[in-house]
Amino acid sequence: MSLFWLILGCIIFWSVTDILYKASSPHSDPLSHYKTFIWVGIVMTLAGVIMSTWSDTLLDSLKLVKGNLLYLIPLGLIYAATLLFGLFGKKFLPASMTSVLENIGGALVAIIIYYYYLLTGYILPSYEFGILDFIATFAIIIGIILIGREEHKLFKKEISLDNDNKKHSIGVLALFIPIIYTLIDVFSLAEIGGVSGNSGIVGPGEEVFIPAIDFFIFECAAIALTAILVWLFLLIVKKYIYNPFEPSEYVRCGAATGETFGTMTFIFASSINPVLTSPIVSFHCIVTIIFARIFLKEKLTKSQYISLGFIVLGIILLGITDILGL
Repeated sequence: MSLFWLILGCIIFWSVTDILYKASSPHSDPLSHYKTFIWVGIVMTLAGVIMSTWSDTLLDSLKLVKGNLLYLIPLGLIYAATLLFGLFGKKFLPASMTSVLENIGGALVAIIIYYYYLLTGYILPSYEFGILDFIATFAIIIGIILIGREEHKLFKKEISLDNDNKKHSIGVLALFIPIIYTLIDVFSLAEIGGVSGNSGIVGPGEEVFIPAIDFFIFECAAIALTAILVWLFLLIVKKYIYNPFEPSEYVRCGAATGETFGTMTFIFASSINPVLTSPIVSFHCIVTIIFARIFLKEKLTKSQYISLGFIVLGIILLGITDILGL
């Protein structure tokens, strides 16, 4: 399959997933994020098993990474836990805003790296900010500040309402959930080397390159293992027996399917061209905003749309700099 269709598929899958995640995250259900994650584990387990029957290199890949299992297994579980944390955060913000905030990883990492080296008095010669990078970063920071200000206003307006009727129950704190999710996701991908060339997992002191199909299988395994732990958590700690196969839970199945196919197409697209894939796919938040308006009937305030406009502008500019190598 060509790079174009893989990237387009990823954008559509992840945009639909954003909508279904929000639809399956009601305020009234404190366990909704656990339930959705279990469905992600179910679908990814099936996908991993199916893909493993097609992989001719899986045994070779297992041999390559076995020396790094003590490093990779905890890292995989952290990545899976990050997804669970992200699902929790979707309760507190509209799908439009969550999707945008989860696509600012590049800017956040750039800010952290730049100011770290600035404060320590050591700027790497190879790490340079162009004018577009500065404009993009500034636009994203302004957007986040404006969103936080508006969330605080909406939170104050809802103080007198019952908890079930509040849409902004934790105020500006809601912004930190997708931002923290983004940071952990970016750093975990940096630790495993992302997906570059054929696909790479970077262990301590060495690089191990594996085919994209095997990389996806390993990711499925990490999600599947974490989903089992989450189901046991509900059973033992929460005393709740979750049956994911009830008809009312099928929207979570749809979300999990979108997540799985989105991840699959992203990994395969990245194995073809990692430079283009990530910045272009980050634009899927724009599609999510449109889908949220159509299917979820989300109506944001004027200030929220302006805030999102700043962040989307920053994402687009960062994408341009990545694609053109500026």
